[in-house]
Amino acid sequence: MFKINDYVFYGATGVCRIADLRLVELGGAGGQECYVLKPLSDATTSIYVPTSNEEILAHIRLVMSKDQIYDLIDQMPEEGTVWISNERERSKAYYAKINSCDSRNLIQLIKTLYIEKNHHSKSKRLGTIDSKIMGTAERLLYEEFGFVLGINPKEVLPFIQARIPQRAL
Repeated sequence: MFKINDYVFYGATGVCRIADLRLVELGGAGGQECYVLKPLSDATTSIYVPTSNEEILAHIRLVMSKDQIYDLIDQMPEEGTVWISNERERSKAYYAKINSCDSRNLIQLIKTLYIEKNHHSKSKRLGTIDSKIMGTAERLLYEEFGFVLGINPKEVLPFIQARIPQRAL
């Protein structure tokens, strides 16, 4: 499915390079063929993903192309929000979206939490869990966009804002 040196997006980890494909002893179950992922954010870390585990493989995809990113940015103004009033249900649903490996879900989360934060007043703060979720969603989205577009992740938000008129967000 993937090749060595492919760049992939892996769940809540973000952009990774497939460094190797090798047999690895996992949990005493004998050697299993695994992708060895190296996250861009931490080259000293190795993540071993069994090639036979469909459940885990569902959380890996190739990084988007520039055209896919431009399309996502252009569609941001129409993207809906997904506010859930119950904090426990919201946390569970939002973490599932973060782990889904779907950039559209990350955009929904960021937009929803940004609106919620600014809805009542400028002084309203997000709760700790919501702030953490928003930070994770931004980190993941900006890392992939920055990697593909060849810009620093800190430059992604200004890039998006320049592409979309402010009234449209």
